[in-house]
Amino acid sequence: MKKLGVLLLAAVFLLSVVAVFAGGGKEAKKPAEEEEYAEESKEYIAEAGMYPLFEKYREIAMKEETYPGQPGEGKKLGFANIFGTLPFCISVEQNIIKQAKLAGFSEDDLIIMDNQYDSVLGLKNADIMLSKRPDFFIEFQSDSKVNNIVAQKFGAAGIPLLAIDVPVPGAPFMGVNNWQAAVLAGNHAAKLIKEQWGGWDAVDMVVLLQMPAGGEVTMLRSEGFAAALVDAFGPEAEEKIVRTDGGMGQSEEAKAAMDDVLAAHPKPKKMVVTSINEQTMAGAIASIQSAGRWSAANTIIVTQGCDELGQSQIRDGLTDGSIAYFPEKYGEYVIPAVCAILEGQAVPPYIYVENVVITKDNINEWYPQ
Repeated sequence: MKKLGVLLLAAVFLLSVVAVFAGGGKEAKKPAEEEEYAEESKEYIAEAGMYPLFEKYREIAMKEETYPGQPGEGKKLGFANIFGTLPFCISVEQNIIKQAKLAGFSEDDLIIMDNQYDSVLGLKNADIMLSKRPDFFIEFQSDSKVNNIVAQKFGAAGIPLLAIDVPVPGAPFMGVNNWQAAVLAGNHAAKLIKEQWGGWDAVDMVVLLQMPAGGEVTMLRSEGFAAALVDAFGPEAEEKIVRTDGGMGQSEEAKAAMDDVLAAHPKPKKMVVTSINEQTMAGAIASIQSAGRWSAANTIIVTQGCDELGQSQIRDGLTDGSIAYFPEKYGEYVIPAVCAILEGQAVPPYIYVENVVITKDNINEWYPQ
């Protein structure tokens, strides 16, 4: 059965690769399948070596060595960041630039733009980028609808794309296995509920600060959290879960959303909160504090990303844990894929980052002060 599964997975991957380079899209995995799919994908890649050039460059990138043959030399590389001034995005951009230089791209041939969590600006930036005719475009943009338009425009121009964190149809995806990361967060929250509060009966409300604009895949980042709680405490757990649109990942929008939740639910005392990133959670925490309902003993908070802001939140006792995405290593995945594609070689349709639950107990192991 395992061999049959591997053969079937091989067929799926080959079809996906054809779709990527032909400009076609790949259907999103169903939420319940995504975690298993990610693990099977990693296993098959390791066994079969379907992407030898990508894997070769990945090994070099992880060692921070110069890429042999300088595959980026003489090539123009475009990158549009999702919001260039946020700690997470700064780390992503710095590592992409670092790896690009190691791969032979000249700094003068790097076109860096900032989408600023703005759909209109993101589309405008894509048009400007298209006019500059890069050999490759890395898109980090939050609105899934805009990404569909971007895919069509760059596909028509014959310029290859790679998407970071929010999918672009027909492009390889690099980023988080959102379902897996959300389940990790939910499992950690369930553990804390049992250890600190004695079980589910003590929970008054669970708040999921979501980002619908990012599309179905981004929604998995919170829905997996809910599923983990249901698995831990039974179907009745769903009755205490409140879902809200936390905005496009910025603290101001998240605070406004959390203000509305607290106003609509004035009685809950013991709350569990999760969000799509650290900035969103910063807004939620500010809201709870402003409402006079903040208490570390009565609040369990698990976030996503663990950038510099998230690390500070953990050390300051504002959050109980974060799922690390290691943005400072994103370039180690992105640039090997870019170089392999520019050399006409296939890359995995989904390139997932490593995830670890970071808490006050282990943060110094991953991020020493």
